[in-house]
Amino acid sequence: MVDRGSERTPMAQGHDIARRRVMAAVRDLDGATVRDVLLQSLLVHGVDDTVAEVVMPVLRDVGDSWERGELGVLHEHFVSSTFRGVLGELRVPVEGEEARTVVLACPPRELHDLPLELFGAMLRARRWRVVSLGANTPMTAIAEAVRVLSADACVIAGVRRSAFESRMPSLSRLGGRVPVLLAGEGALGLPAPPPRTAVLPADLRAAADVVDAIAPAVRAGAGASGPGASGPGGTGGRREPAVG
Repeated sequence: MVDRGSERTPMAQGHDIARRRVMAAVRDLDGATVRDVLLQSLLVHGVDDTVAEVVMPVLRDVGDSWERGELGVLHEHFVSSTFRGVLGELRVPVEGEEARTVVLACPPRELHDLPLELFGAMLRARRWRVVSLGANTPMTAIAEAVRVLSADACVIAGVRRSAFESRMPSLSRLGGRVPVLLAGEGALGLPAPPPRTAVLPADLRAAADVVDAIAPAVRAGAGASGPGASGPGGTGGRREPAVG
């Protein structure tokens, strides 16, 4: 018989080992080990692979283990706090006249902002200036941040479809000012996105690439492709540079 495990690439095997080590450390409430494993993965594999192949699967495993009664609420709080601590070590300022700015937020009554923070780390790795407003953010606050920062893009994430359906007019108005990308299970469950917005793919790396293509497309002016040209934002032309 062929050992299917032996067919996995060294990188995939490395991700498996990292996930198992992090899960074991979460069970033991061992924050130092969680940090060390994640930083080593970041060093070897980069932000995209660490988030997509290690951190997000661990978050799902912790949630599933909680539902089965194998882990408690303390483990969920522990893993969230520890992951946020590691994210804090990655926050290197992105500055300069050509710095691109993205506003990240969860709409009202959406409390699970850690996946959005992880997505922000992937955008920072692409040289975006990330301004995160966190969970439970009023739409007026999101719009004000976009205005004050002259943002190049805005990502709004939620797990409930109703979080978007109940705010269709506000989302469409915001989409008239800046490319608005909707993310999360709630956005993916929409029959159709609000006018002048778009839904990001479930694959985090593909979603980060979609956002990354927006600002260059907007600055390219006529003939640009992607949401910044004729989709969300509807500008199709020049925009003022983002604040660095």
